[in-house]
Amino acid sequence: MIGKLLITFVLGCATLVISACEQNPGDGSNATDIESSTTTSQVLTLTDDTGKLFELSTNSIPEYEAYLDIQDDAKTEIERTQYEIINTSNDEQVILLKYGCGNKQCSTLLIKVKDSEVSSVTLANGIFQDYKISPGQDGLLVRYGYNEGGVVVRHILVAIDLQKMKVMPFDSTELAEEYMYTPTWPIIDYRWIDDEKFLMEKSDLTFSDFETVKNWYATAELQTKIVEISLNKTKRLEAYEAKEK
Repeated sequence: MIGKLLITFVLGCATLVISACEQNPGDGSNATDIESSTTTSQVLTLTDDTGKLFELSTNSIPEYEAYLDIQDDAKTEIERTQYEIINTSNDEQVILLKYGCGNKQCSTLLIKVKDSEVSSVTLANGIFQDYKISPGQDGLLVRYGYNEGGVVVRHILVAIDLQKMKVMPFDSTELAEEYMYTPTWPIIDYRWIDDEKFLMEKSDLTFSDFETVKNWYATAELQTKIVEISLNKTKRLEAYEAKEK
């Protein structure tokens, strides 16, 4: 195996330190009693791994602000929003925003702040598991889990170009269908080979029906196999879009 089985559904969830405040020049208050209307931009205050606070205006994150605009209670939705700080060696802040959560499954959005410029890309709706940065620090792999009855967990992997802030599709359409777009198999572990390829350890099964995968999880020694996946070198996607089986 590349590594041990990871079935933990959510790792290190962080909540917003300060839920929201109306963006009002001259008003230093960080009170959370915002109006239910979201026509006025609000501010998210987050904390990095060193404890340093930094702020993001929701109007700099159009996908997230569009979500807030259709909510009956934007204040509550902001308070429920969670995030993960993605650690890179580059001079930038990368955040995985998790919102609209239900049964631990959340909509996710990757945000990059560099030189006061904010860019973002919509990612998957799922249970965030973990991530790995490519050797050159320009690529990111994010793993999501999908829980079925508390006994079966299937996964997908989504690759992101951190320079262009776009999704990197798999070179193989067939592999993308099974491991990127549709939660089909348990993915035990994964690691980058270089900035354009990675190895993935997945269940060694022929059929992906619930009973077969359930029985696989119940075995004393999980049988797995290694799959190598290449990323498309040129094509980039504006957002991740899940595909139905």
